[in-house]
Amino acid sequence: MSRLRVAVNPLKCQAYKRCTAIAPAVFALGPEGKATVLQADAAPDEEVIKAARSCPYRAITVTVDATDEQIFPPPPKSQPQPPK
Repeated sequence: MSRLRVAVNPLKCQAYKRCTAIAPAVFALGPEGKATVLQADAAPDEEVIKAARSCPYRAITVTVDATDEQIFPPPPKSQPQPPK
């Protein structure tokens, strides 16, 4: 299991609770009714990523802690610059 950094954007979260159903050891609803991260390493990486992918608003960001590589949602592909 690699070390993942998990964050929930409370402005995007609409409290569908899909993440809490898939990874209840990692996610819970906070006092404002939005998902919060309890403990990112409380479930296998695959389960954390599956929970993030289940969010219809992409409110959950999963990043590899050691490399800062964003796993989900995929970072936007850089657009090639037109020749000058």
